[in-house]
Amino acid sequence: MPTGEPRFSELLQRAINRIAFLENKTRQIVFDELGYALGRQGGSAIQYWLYHQRVPARLEDVENLARIIAHRGGWENEKDLRSFLSRGGHPSADVLVRQIFPNEPISTTSAAAQPAFIVGPPILKPHQFFGRTHELRRIFTALNSTSMQNVAISGAPRSGKTSLLHYIHTITRTPPTALRPNQFQNWLDEPQRYRWVYIDFQDPRVCNRQGFLLYILRQLNFPAPPSLDLIQFVDIVVRYLVNPTVILMDEIQIALTNPEFTQQFWWSLRSLSSNLTDGKLAFVIAAQNQLPTLQNALGKPSPFLNIFGHSIQLGPLNEEEARQLIQSSPLPFSPADADWIIQHSGCWPALLQILCSTRLVALQENQSDEIWKGDALANIQPYRYLLETP
Repeated sequence: MPTGEPRFSELLQRAINRIAFLENKTRQIVFDELGYALGRQGGSAIQYWLYHQRVPARLEDVENLARIIAHRGGWENEKDLRSFLSRGGHPSADVLVRQIFPNEPISTTSAAAQPAFIVGPPILKPHQFFGRTHELRRIFTALNSTSMQNVAISGAPRSGKTSLLHYIHTITRTPPTALRPNQFQNWLDEPQRYRWVYIDFQDPRVCNRQGFLLYILRQLNFPAPPSLDLIQFVDIVVRYLVNPTVILMDEIQIALTNPEFTQQFWWSLRSLSSNLTDGKLAFVIAAQNQLPTLQNALGKPSPFLNIFGHSIQLGPLNEEEARQLIQSSPLPFSPADADWIIQHSGCWPALLQILCSTRLVALQENQSDEIWKGDALANIQPYRYLLETP
């Protein structure tokens, strides 16, 4: 590490000046607050690094300083943050930048470059998501208030739970140029204030308590000490959470039966949402079963599940929403084809995507009705249980 690093010091100074301006504080106060956040006794270490053009000896200090400054709005752009990390000797600056700025505006890649229909994986691009207007209205009504409320979503496999969670946390901040014409996105009064964390309990990074706690802090750009216990986690969230924050948890039934997540853990999450964050923290969870069934499966009451006053069970789309999806095909389907797809999909989004994709390929290859319809029915065979779902 070089004994002097003027560019690192310059970027640190600009960030401190920006925080002082934004928060109407003196630079000395900002020095001290940053020092305390790093576990130091005041701002002397920050001033030493700044005035002597030194880089912290510990990589952990560089990383945590970058996160803390980001949380307080000190970085003007990603370029400055990336330069700060690189000059500070961070070996994975680009990776950390994407962690610290996960909620940058969604790419405006042309919709024409995307596949017309999505078969298999969840819908990630908002312009490819159709329907669920009633469910979205209920969810965003619960979140669009000074005291947010928690929402539980349930539905059979392939009913669209994961796609819905991704849509919730991207639609309000997606540029209109990346949406369909007239696609509604004004669900929140102040969408720019909201912070979002998506957690998939199938992700091995969050399958134990330590990984889960660190993942949340890092996604929110909060200080994340490498050795973290539950008390420290709660204290950091209470201290640093300012903006409305929504944590989306997918496949939560996996976590509820994981011994890593004790009853004390669930009590802590409940307390954070209910009592410690002034209504600025809400959870939206998704599971295959409704809450009463989840409770029974545990064999004991879950304190966390009791905070979900809004429960939504996903069914098929209504026919108008289903026809909007069908009409999005780049090659128009005949009215007879559209009616056939409606009939055999039951308006379930996953089945609609499969049938529409099969029909589109058939049109491109000039297949007969007999061939493409036979292929379509074979393709949806593994998911026909959806048609029997009440």
